[in-house]
Amino acid sequence: MSDNTLSIIAVLKAKEGKREALKSALQLLISPTRQEEGCLDYALFQLEDSPDLFYMRESWKGQEALDAHVALPHFQVFVQQMDALLAEPLQLIRLNAVEP
Repeated sequence: MSDNTLSIIAVLKAKEGKREALKSALQLLISPTRQEEGCLDYALFQLEDSPDLFYMRESWKGQEALDAHVALPHFQVFVQQMDALLAEPLQLIRLNAVEP
């Protein structure tokens, strides 16, 4: 990966009773996001021991690619649903690759 690659783990916790609705909303993001020119990786995970927690592993060709993603209609549809689905604010954890 190049030096300007932006890698993120998005942490999303479902409100009580909203686990399946959040999961479905997140799954709808996968296909269109993976088709974005700036997307390098976009994968959804559900924690085995805490099934109300979801992690989205994301890698982008820089901050501009992430900014473009956030502005697109499919992501904005998700943004409109966040208050109803999330028990706490979306958490973005930025990662730095550690390679030999």
